Amino acid sequence: MNELVKIENNQIIVATEVVEQFKNFKKIKDEMDLKEKEFKQQLKDAMSKIGIKSWSFCGIYVEIKHVSGKITIDSKKLKEELPDIYQEYSKMSDPYDSITLKITE
Repeated sequence: MNELVKIENNQIIVATEVVEQFKNFKKIKDEMDLKEKEFKQQLKDAMSKIGIKSWSFCGIYVEIKHVSGKITIDSKKLKEELPDIYQEYSKMSDPYDSITLKITE
C-alpha cells in the first residue's frame, strides 16, 4: 500500500506533491459542493414552478420530498428554568477524537 503519511525519526513526513494534490482536490470539492447546491436549488425551483415532484434526465433522478419539521428542545432555557429535570434527562455521548484539515494559504 502506498503510504501517504510516514513517521521517520519521530517526525511526520508527507510528500509535498501529496499536500498539493490534497489542496487541489479540496478546492475542486468545495467548488463542486457549491455548484451542486446551486444546481439542486435551481432544479427545485423549476420543478416547483411547473408542479412536478420527480424528474429524470441523462442518468440523474431528482425527487422533491416534503420533510416535516422536527421538535427540538431549547436545552439552554430548560437548564436555566428546570435544572433538575435538565440534569435527569441529559446524557453524555462517548468522547472521540476528531481531525480537522484546513488550507492555510
